[in-house]
Amino acid sequence: MTNYITPIKNQLDEKMHEVCSMFMLIGNKRETPRYYNIDSLDDGLLRIGSTQNSSLYFEIKTELNFINFDNFWQQFKEYRTKFLFENYPSIEQCGINLSNLKK
Repeated sequence: MTNYITPIKNQLDEKMHEVCSMFMLIGNKRETPRYYNIDSLDDGLLRIGSTQNSSLYFEIKTELNFINFDNFWQQFKEYRTKFLFENYPSIEQCGINLSNLKK
């Protein structure tokens, strides 16, 4: 299976920090980063956005022209959960407060 996250991890980290910081300041439950998922891939521009609010998204530059969305989703879900747990444990993930989880 293609590893989609590693080549774009630095960009993902940067964008996720931006999204989470903004959410912590002014977000509401519908804007939580736990609802972010792959949205599209067009000419090497990967869009990751909220499944609850279509105006919330960020874009990542990639060399890829094709992504298996199911495989990407599984990898991104794992990345996102770990990112939130390590960096923003007060943001709940799927109804579980991440600060209660053991590392």
